[in-house]
Amino acid sequence: MLNINFWNIVFTIINVLVLYWLMKKFLVKPVLGIMEKREQLIQGQLDDAKKNQEQALELKKQYETRIESAEKEAKEIMLQAKEQAQGEKSQILEEAQAESERLIERAKKNIENQQERARREAESQIAGLALMAARKILKSGETNDANSQ
Repeated sequence: MLNINFWNIVFTIINVLVLYWLMKKFLVKPVLGIMEKREQLIQGQLDDAKKNQEQALELKKQYETRIESAEKEAKEIMLQAKEQAQGEKSQILEEAQAESERLIERAKKNIENQQERARREAESQIAGLALMAARKILKSGETNDANSQ
């Protein structure tokens, strides 16, 4: 049946120990070395990713700062443009007001001149008519005197 031989057990133990030592030397150490290299590689990639994320956050902050500065500058430019436009508007309105006052004054003077000219023409026509009436009266008076004599 079962035969247990002392030397078989010893050789089996020796074989197991040799197999263990060979596997440890040629299989476990290289696999552990590969796993350690892989772990270092992964850790390096994680560190790079963290560094890249920090750089991205820093760039984002810089861009946000630039955007805020650009928006602030745009608002200042808009305010300056509005102030300049308001100043130009006021100046144009003042010039238009002055021009309209000059035109009104010129129109008043023209009206006064035309009224004066019309008055003079009317006086001249009235004087002419009065003279003609006086002549007619004188002529008719001479004609009456001549007829009455």
